[in-house]
Amino acid sequence: MKWILGAGKEIVVDVSQLEARTKYIRSVTGTDVSNWQSIQLKDRQFLYCISNDVVDGVFITAHINDVYMLSTMHQVYENRIIIANTCIWEKFADKKLLCQFYRNNPNLELFFAKQDLSIDPMHIFRQTTTLLNIGRFGFQSSLSERELFMNRRKGFEEALRQSFERVSPIYR
Repeated sequence: MKWILGAGKEIVVDVSQLEARTKYIRSVTGTDVSNWQSIQLKDRQFLYCISNDVVDGVFITAHINDVYMLSTMHQVYENRIIIANTCIWEKFADKKLLCQFYRNNPNLELFFAKQDLSIDPMHIFRQTTTLLNIGRFGFQSSLSERELFMNRRKGFEEALRQSFERVSPIYR
């Protein structure tokens, strides 16, 4: 499994939170994790590591526009499972992203973090992951990340299915 983080201060707050994420990844996968490496795509910086497991997937924690950008990378869309730990922000952003992925890989499954409804500074309702709860992990985690940890003993893929929302191509 590849783990990608947006490198902005809202997600990677400091080195101790990055180390806490590494520990979290070890605990949910039960495997060793590589050191974090830096990559740049266009004008955006990201960090990534790889867990030594058999899951053919990518777990992205980044802003939705960064996830769109990452979806164009072969190293991302070639995977069987893609987890977007991000905000939907605009209605059907999850469906739009799924369609974008399907152009390159119609066999993948896309999962989104569970969303909360919030009001942005312009008084517009948005669906967000609200990465506010530092809690027991030592980094800002989403509800879905916390549920993934709680379900980790069921195996990663089963825990994923119980903790994140699978995106369906059907519009409702």
